[in-house]
Amino acid sequence: MIESELFGYREGAFTGSRRGGMVGRLMQAHGGTLFLDEIGDMPLSLQARLLRVLQERKVASLGAGEEQDIDIAVICATHRDLKRLVQEKSFREDLFYRINGVSLRLPALRERDDLSELIGSILHKLGVTDVSLDKDFNALLVGYDWPGNIRQLEMVLRSAVAMREDDERVLTLNHLTDSLLDELTASCRTSGSIRENELELIRTALDRHQGNVSAAADSLGISRATLYRKLKQLNGWAWECLQCC
Repeated sequence: MIESELFGYREGAFTGSRRGGMVGRLMQAHGGTLFLDEIGDMPLSLQARLLRVLQERKVASLGAGEEQDIDIAVICATHRDLKRLVQEKSFREDLFYRINGVSLRLPALRERDDLSELIGSILHKLGVTDVSLDKDFNALLVGYDWPGNIRQLEMVLRSAVAMREDDERVLTLNHLTDSLLDELTASCRTSGSIRENELELIRTALDRHQGNVSAAADSLGISRATLYRKLKQLNGWAWECLQCC
């Protein structure tokens, strides 16, 4: 099904195929840009076909003998570590190097320092621009790890907004359901040792390099900007956990 969606098919190519066939996403993007989401989950057999299309700039629909020229730009996204998948032989190395041109890493929500602005943006999107968060609620959100990233944050805010009265202008912990409150506070309690270890590693690296942030970051295998961001997060972590626990 994934292959037919991407490459398209001719009528009668397989049982259940649509009368008249279907133009695949690759040909639909001819002359433009194709966005391939979660490419790290693509089956190996399909990776080989995609690599051939990108290399030779030709595509053939399922059930078709002739190939058609194609002119597309490709943008890929994934939540997986493609280098590790290459080492594990679950992602083709040649395809990795074919698509790994300009690479942009989007930081996880827990790594961002603009949470307050993002919360305001989401509330605006929900149509409640005159609503704010109280200190305890905001501290709880800042201290959470957000494994579900922005989608999870949006659902928490959406649920809190749904629980408020029409005349209420400040969201508090009382606007969270018991299950959401347990989930958010449990993360803060259980992640302590991990954060403590991370902070100790950073302290040790800075001590070893006499406070040289660039050298410390290099020894930890992270960028200087990432080190600054982690220091900012970890410095406020203890107080945040006291607030939410």
